[in-house]
Amino acid sequence: MHNRDDMKKHDDRPATKGDLDRFATKADLDRFATKIELKEEIAGLRTELNLEIAETRRTLAIEIVKTNARIDSVKDQLMEELSQIKSHVSGVLDRAVSRMETLWRESVTLPKEIDRHAAILGDHAVRIKALEARPG
Repeated sequence: MHNRDDMKKHDDRPATKGDLDRFATKADLDRFATKIELKEEIAGLRTELNLEIAETRRTLAIEIVKTNARIDSVKDQLMEELSQIKSHVSGVLDRAVSRMETLWRESVTLPKEIDRHAAILGDHAVRIKALEARPG
């Protein structure tokens, strides 16, 4: 706005119509939003944003529940498969251990049996020689 000091700076000349055209008119100011209008616009945007955030949270919560259900399903399947594998491995190990025990028992008893049979054969050999040496 021009005042007397401004006029002194400009050779004491009053503002011209051209000078005044550079300033906003009432019509120009009516095109701009007022503080109240801006606050209302911001409040509306805030409401929209809050609704969108709430919807996104709801969607994410649903997806999390679905994902957890899928994880539980996969976990159950894995546990069942592990149980089957464990049963199979246990069966194989039981058969292997049983066979090893049999082999161990045989390895303990076989030398004794061989020694017993050798003694019997030796006794038979002695008797056969004695029989062959007899006249008659």
